[in-house]
Amino acid sequence: MIHASQLETARLVVRPFVQADAPLLVTLFADPDVHCFVDDGQPLAPDVAALWVERSAANLERFGYGTGAVVERASGELIGWAGFARPGDGSEELIYGLRRVSWGRGLGRELLAGLVAFAEERGIKPIRATVDPANRASIHLLRQAGFVLAEPGYGGDAGSDLYLRGA
Repeated sequence: MIHASQLETARLVVRPFVQADAPLLVTLFADPDVHCFVDDGQPLAPDVAALWVERSAANLERFGYGTGAVVERASGELIGWAGFARPGDGSEELIYGLRRVSWGRGLGRELLAGLVAFAEERGIKPIRATVDPANRASIHLLRQAGFVLAEPGYGGDAGSDLYLRGA
């Protein structure tokens, strides 16, 4: 997850993943509208979900923050994932996603604002995010939060554009 314990906004809590979250992530990713812009665009297999939980715990232990479960305060339900991923090239990327029934309520904007504040408090600069150029909703959120397109077709991948804030 994020912080040594968690990140909180008015309506959301981002907390470290626990093993019981893995099947919930599989269910969340079963929705084609949720998984179409994530990784290879396929549903999350149970073994991959378990690996997410495991790697997130390792990042939390090693770096003090990472990626975790987004929980809606009102319901207590896991509704997404968010935090900072490490794609393997030494960089950190802001990532987030919510279940479809949570879209259109301003939760993405709220979550992104919390993630940006978290990054700024820790001196993460620039803040990086990669997004599929067809993911108009995410691009809109990033632009509203002050991110700018830095590299279309990031790393030679036509399905990934790099956005930066604070470059």
